[in-house]
Amino acid sequence: MRLVRRDAQLDLIERHLTAARRGGGGAVLVTGSPGTGKSALLRAFAERAGDSGALVLDASASPAETDLPFGVVGQLLSGAGRDAGRHRPEPSAPRSPARPIVPGNPGDDPAVLHEALRELAVTAPVVVLVDDAHHMDEVSARCLLYVCGRLAANRVLLVMSGPPRPHSRPPLPLPLAELLRHPRCTPVPLVPLDEDGVAAFLAASPGGAADLPTARRLAPDWHRFTGGNPRLLCGLLDDHRDCEPVRPSRPVAGTAFRRAVTGCLRGAGDPAVSAARALAVLADAATLTLLARLLELPERAVGPCLAELDAIGLLDGGRLRHEGVRAAVLEELSVRESNRLHTTAGRMLYENGAEPASVARHLVAADTAGGGPSPAWAVPLLAEAARHAMSSGGARQAAEFLRTAHRAGGHEAAGLLTMLARAEWEADPAAVIRHLPVLGRTLVGTRRQTAEDAAGAMGLLLWHGRPAEVARALSGARRPGGADGADGSGGTGGVDGTGGLDGPAAALAYVYPGTGVGPYPYDGSGERPSPSPPSNNRGDGAFPRDADDMAGLRDEAAERVLASIVYDHAPPAPVAAVLSALLHTGETGRAARWCGLTADGDRTGATTARRAVAAAAAAVVHGRTGAYDIASGHAERALSLMSPGAWGVAIGMPLSAAVLAATRRGAHEEAVRWLRVPVPAAMFRTRAGLHYLLARGHHQLAVGRPKAALGDFHACRDVLSGWRPELRGAVDWDTPAADALRALRGEDAGNGDPIAGLTEAERRVAVLAADGCTNRAIAARLYVTTSTVEQHLTRVYRKLCVKSRGDLAHLVAARSH
Repeated sequence: MRLVRRDAQLDLIERHLTAARRGGGGAVLVTGSPGTGKSALLRAFAERAGDSGALVLDASASPAETDLPFGVVGQLLSGAGRDAGRHRPEPSAPRSPARPIVPGNPGDDPAVLHEALRELAVTAPVVVLVDDAHHMDEVSARCLLYVCGRLAANRVLLVMSGPPRPHSRPPLPLPLAELLRHPRCTPVPLVPLDEDGVAAFLAASPGGAADLPTARRLAPDWHRFTGGNPRLLCGLLDDHRDCEPVRPSRPVAGTAFRRAVTGCLRGAGDPAVSAARALAVLADAATLTLLARLLELPERAVGPCLAELDAIGLLDGGRLRHEGVRAAVLEELSVRESNRLHTTAGRMLYENGAEPASVARHLVAADTAGGGPSPAWAVPLLAEAARHAMSSGGARQAAEFLRTAHRAGGHEAAGLLTMLARAEWEADPAAVIRHLPVLGRTLVGTRRQTAEDAAGAMGLLLWHGRPAEVARALSGARRPGGADGADGSGGTGGVDGTGGLDGPAAALAYVYPGTGVGPYPYDGSGERPSPSPPSNNRGDGAFPRDADDMAGLRDEAAERVLASIVYDHAPPAPVAAVLSALLHTGETGRAARWCGLTADGDRTGATTARRAVAAAAAAVVHGRTGAYDIASGHAERALSLMSPGAWGVAIGMPLSAAVLAATRRGAHEEAVRWLRVPVPAAMFRTRAGLHYLLARGHHQLAVGRPKAALGDFHACRDVLSGWRPELRGAVDWDTPAADALRALRGEDAGNGDPIAGLTEAERRVAVLAADGCTNRAIAARLYVTTSTVEQHLTRVYRKLCVKSRGDLAHLVAARSH
């Protein structure tokens, strides 16, 4: 450790050495908290004294040798050479209560050291250095006390170091206590550095840590980070250098800093160390009363412990200075001690009515440390804390709480596993897979799940391709005596079990239309939903009257779903899967607003899963508007945020957008790369899988493999054949299939006429739109709904690669010439 701002202390000790040269010996006690540089000051003085011709004898006391008689004296005389050999005491066994010091015993004669020093001082002044004198054995302390009382007529200077004597430390043995407060002992206190001292430390450090202007700029932050303790500054400087070639502008607490904290605590008294551990465990909840209860001490005994820690520089405002100090303290806790402290802290906070999350963090830490049985109140409290964490976006913390509750016996609590799976889906989507078998069995077998828990479990099962279990649960809920929820809503209906998007029956119908289970609200088919009176969410009590109203509700629903994913307002698993269907069928005019919504996905601090789904939705929306470059970027981001296994059947949404965008851009190798991504077999039974087949078919057709393309388009046809009749027009597979057939026959698709690739209905709508007719006017002339016109125009724009009616009008005009 380099000495900074210690010149005054060195000069004072050198003046005592000068007096000793003239025959007036003396004693100096260097005091200071651990890490303030006492040992470095003694080494610097020893070097100066040796250079000036003095004989330097040094020793370092250790807690391990406190019971070793003559431990320090032996070190001192071993450096005195042969002349002092005859004075060296014979080694003796460590003292015990059975072997007390007996006055007059030759082996315990305190004059041994004095006689040796007096003879050595005849030829040169003698400097006796004892570092960490407070750990000295009692026999050596008697010898030095004997010397200290006879220094006036000797050329001997005794220099010792030790900590201040706070009330938190246990009392010292009488000889040692008398030595350290001897009247001849001049105190030389060391205090932590101020901001100017920190700047001088940074500027003077070997290797040029910083030039003086930079050092002055960094000094305030470094002082706040270390309290001016030189040992902590050295550790922080080592970590700062480890960051090279980058020099961070703010302090970085790394391994060296944590070692420095540990070193300072080892030099503190045991009560102060215990107080630091209690502060680290309680963190922001620490109060004097809680500290006293955790330490099992009266409050008046805690104050001196805090004062000692504050003098070291580890505290700021009565708490540990920052997380780097707290981490260093917690690292030194044994598993058993960590469990004991966290268990006690959690119980105290619970009894004091603290927030559930504060108590839960201690229960998690105690469980991690291998705790014993949890108290009866632990599981419901952990579940409550997890609900609060989920509502504020802390999915990872909620998962930790719920895993602890599950290990504590919460597997018997209805709905706890579903909560855990939903939290893990947010924090680590692939982790949910291991819970699926149990979720499926619990969904059918329990009668105690709430509607929300049941809907969450169903959404996760749908996400991962297990619709049969959801269908069985729904059919069981509809039977008399089925698994009713605790709220009396039928257990599996969700918020809106029939017509709403977040109802599991609607989710099953949207994602897996071939199951034939559940209603198909908002499909734009002209049919009303299920006869049961669903909520239309319009607030006016009016039931949608025609297909246009249905389409409007469908598009509004898609927008609500998208907002819930981006802004974290609703359970994600069911609505994200439903979104894969809605984004392919909505009104083109809303696409720009949807693009704006998805752009917020990365700005809202959403979880990984939500950001991935928002990116996939953005890829689909931008692909629909013809912005294929942007769509490719969003699709790649979506697939990088979650693994294929974590995506479940919903992987068809980003993959179809990625493959189609790459094909439209002519990036066929990129499309091949996406097509190599593994997909689950269950995906091909979903709407997302249908679009994946269609995108793959377009790629095959673009690279000259019409036979393979035709197979994919016919696979679309086969999937759609198992769906309800009004759903079979959800994907335009027949037009590209006709192109593939013409390519197989060697015919030019449309003989250069792009309009020829459209269906008859699409051609009629395209021509009228190019003539300037509005959607409502086209619907009136063709006797169809406005929603049908919108769907035809969406397909026309995509097939003809146009983005507006103006582009369409130019294309039709060029064809007529």
